[in-house]
Amino acid sequence: MSTLPSTNPYEDPESARLYDAENSGREDVEFYRRLARELRGAAARGADAPFTVLDIGCGTGVLCVDLAADGHRVLGVDPAGAMLEIARTRPGGERVTWILGSADAAPEGEADLAVMTGHAAQQIVPADTWHALLASAHRALRPGGVLAFESRDPRRRPWEHWTPESTRGDFPHPDGGVFTSWVELLAVDESGADGVVETHRGITEREGSARRSAEETLIFRPLEVLRADLEAAGFVLERVHGDWSGGPVTDATAELILLGRRS
Repeated sequence: MSTLPSTNPYEDPESARLYDAENSGREDVEFYRRLARELRGAAARGADAPFTVLDIGCGTGVLCVDLAADGHRVLGVDPAGAMLEIARTRPGGERVTWILGSADAAPEGEADLAVMTGHAAQQIVPADTWHALLASAHRALRPGGVLAFESRDPRRRPWEHWTPESTRGDFPHPDGGVFTSWVELLAVDESGADGVVETHRGITEREGSARRSAEETLIFRPLEVLRADLEAAGFVLERVHGDWSGGPVTDATAELILLGRRS
């Protein structure tokens, strides 16, 4: 079977089409929906000033359309045109304001809640780019607004389990039939002060089609780094959860789910 050149998994239209099949049933979506309802109730804002949620790195828009169905005003921003095209045409997508670009393209001071889901925060590897994103999120929020996002806890060393054997799975293809995908670990750098940087290759295969591959680099920041970065950007860290049910951070924690309030 032939293999196509490696692509950006978010800019490649075919990879974007397969994203939802590989990432269905996500607990993070329901967590952020509950959080938006909680904060909206606390805000008690009238109809003339609707509760506004900004989804930074909204991808294919799954969370955005659910938030809009819950009655929130929703802004979805993403730099990948292929992902955003799927988001725009998703049922309910007409209720969302879609913005092609990075967080700095969001309107200033309008959001009550800004979120980054799907471990989008880990895709921002360079420290200066990460700090700039946090500054943009701060600018997009109203005073007292909340930024919420998750990052995998590096203490669990999840990249060690990203092997073809442990990640291989079959998923329904949008055109019918199934496709198979798996992950190959390429490199791990544990020398950086900001966290562990890992690069892997995602591979998809479908009978009768060329094998596709896409490389991605992620950073696994420790909690103390995330806390310091939030505080430097003008946030007060109010909550840290270790799982999607809202449990505490423990030695067995897989996720670091952070809620910072704009000071």
